[in-house]
Amino acid sequence: MDLAMKDYQRFMMWHMLEQFWVRKDTESGCCTVRWQMPLWACQKRMFPYVPQQKKRWRQKKVVPARLVPVQRDRIPSIGQTRLVHLDLKGAPPKISYLAQVIPLFKKFGATGLLVEYEDMFPYNGELRELAGAHAYSQEEIQQLQELAKEHDMLYVPLVQTFGHFEFVLKHDKFRHLREVDMYPMALCPSNAESLVVVKKMIDQVMAAHPDVKYLHIGADEVFHLALHRTMWSDRQLFLDHIMTVLSYIKVMYPNVKAIMWDDMLRETSMAHLQVVIHHVSASVPLIAYGIGEMVEPMVWCYLPRLSGTFLTGATGSSQYIVPINYHLQNHLAWLAQLDNIPSSLTVQGWALTGWSRYDHYATHCELLPAAIPSLALCLQTVVHGGFTEDCAFHRKVSEELGFSQTIQVQVVPKIKTIAQEGRFPGAKLFQAVHVLVNLDADYIEFLNGDRYTGWMTDYHVRKNFTNPCHLEFIIHVASRLQEEFSKLHREMDSCLSEVYDPSTVEEWLVVHFKSPIDKLSEILGTAKTQIERYSSKNTCSS
Repeated sequence: MDLAMKDYQRFMMWHMLEQFWVRKDTESGCCTVRWQMPLWACQKRMFPYVPQQKKRWRQKKVVPARLVPVQRDRIPSIGQTRLVHLDLKGAPPKISYLAQVIPLFKKFGATGLLVEYEDMFPYNGELRELAGAHAYSQEEIQQLQELAKEHDMLYVPLVQTFGHFEFVLKHDKFRHLREVDMYPMALCPSNAESLVVVKKMIDQVMAAHPDVKYLHIGADEVFHLALHRTMWSDRQLFLDHIMTVLSYIKVMYPNVKAIMWDDMLRETSMAHLQVVIHHVSASVPLIAYGIGEMVEPMVWCYLPRLSGTFLTGATGSSQYIVPINYHLQNHLAWLAQLDNIPSSLTVQGWALTGWSRYDHYATHCELLPAAIPSLALCLQTVVHGGFTEDCAFHRKVSEELGFSQTIQVQVVPKIKTIAQEGRFPGAKLFQAVHVLVNLDADYIEFLNGDRYTGWMTDYHVRKNFTNPCHLEFIIHVASRLQEEFSKLHREMDSCLSEVYDPSTVEEWLVVHFKSPIDKLSEILGTAKTQIERYSSKNTCSS
């Protein structure tokens, strides 16, 4: 994408906000928009139904993080709310672990939590199928809210109401609500039962959070829309469903403000909005207020040179190492974008998102304990308005997390020095992940190395045409790697079990260890069999 297109997208994003969320004060003429969305965690895929191969980090030039000054006269318009996103649809931490890290969030600048429960919420009654096997109990939900209250932090629950509905639509009971029968991502808004289910979900979540001021309704990345017979366009159908949901919230919970992601609205015109208002205002009078009166947008964009901020997950669906420098640059890009905001708009707050999975079926992204240093630095970058590797808060954050040297921000494709220190909750897991990224790099190097690719191809093995000198080297390296993988597997089993439930531990270990260990076992077995052939021949000849 060329720079001109990027500039156009930036203009369209802010223009959309002015069009839908600018609310003019009749006396002062001032206009405000409530939320801007930089991110803490994960880059979303634009085509989630297309399989992606696991990406390995390649050596590439990375522009050093630099200090981005924020215009002093703009700072008052930047809200001081800083939400940390807890994505519980993958690797949900034990409440006992969250009780240890939430004070750290507060210490480094967080003022609230954005909690995306998905199947970790204890749905009951007609929705009991939605609760996962290891869902939090009602008591744990209450405990989490009390932790936030104890540290004077805002608590914002997130309920998906349109897209990312896999955790609902995967069940046979709700399959008929899919927009496309084969795909479980989005519900069908034309089916009257869809809205019934959404309302019941909202009611149960709100019953467990009677004191919240905000409710996030998701509504991002609805890829399958208006595929059933309908006279409306996909935009009109989207708006109709969302505005009906928002009207329900406004009627049933008048003291609660709704928040939604902005991406599905960026190309929506006022003409589309007027069609929807005209169609449904008779049955739902509150629609006449307009969408800008009913919801506050969270603007997200994950391009490191455009806008958006993240701490984990943004660099790949199976990425387990946290490339801090990449995320810092994303925050810096967002800080720079603040200067492009029209004067009619202000920013109420930030949400630093930490995606644990790309969707309900994907594997894990980075783990929360491995992201604590990234989170701390990114929060401080937002607080101070910039970052350099020699800035004071880089040293201070490193010391407070128990590091004797400043935290490495450039950690891919291989860690230069693995710090065997750190005094924050989950530090051992943070260290183990760094060991794994180096071990994984050695493993990939071995598989792509001259010895293995040059002297032990399938052809050489099938023809029994191998050189024992090179086979001995291959056995030596493969044995060392297998031993190191097995040792680290045992260590990570222990570290993971302190933070996560057994199913999360099992999934993480299988995904990251089974394949290399099995492959190395296969290589060793084949190489040893080839060596034995030569040994038996020598014995016979003697």
